[in-house]
Amino acid sequence: MELLIIIAMGLIVLFMLGYTLWPLVSGVLFLAFMFAIVCELFFVISGILWLLARRRNAKYLGLSDDDGPANFAYYEIDGEEYRNIFPTDAFMRRFLYRKEEVNVRLWKRKKKSYVFDRVTTLVIGLGLISFSVIIVLLSAFVR
Repeated sequence: MELLIIIAMGLIVLFMLGYTLWPLVSGVLFLAFMFAIVCELFFVISGILWLLARRRNAKYLGLSDDDGPANFAYYEIDGEEYRNIFPTDAFMRRFLYRKEEVNVRLWKRKKKSYVFDRVTTLVIGLGLISFSVIIVLLSAFVR
């Protein structure tokens, strides 16, 4: 609430100094546009890693509570334990993660290895589509 009051006071001071509303709105839209570009790059890189990952059969082991504020799903593939690349969704955990053998994609390099499960695949696809639409919409206002 205090942040909103500070922003409102700052806007009042800028209006008193003679600034109009459009440059301020344009600046906010530009920041939103840049944020959308960064998010789109994140999902593009995640999509490339997904494409490079190999399809494997895995057994869902469960969620970890010792990863800090985020919980990650863990899978067993060929006797080794691997962590999902994205944190889990707290809202629909029991619907999204089942205790059965599932098809996942495993990206494995020397020290890093990540699992892309069906939820991660859905998040990457929705992220690419939604941020592409947001970038197109914001590009009409940012010049």
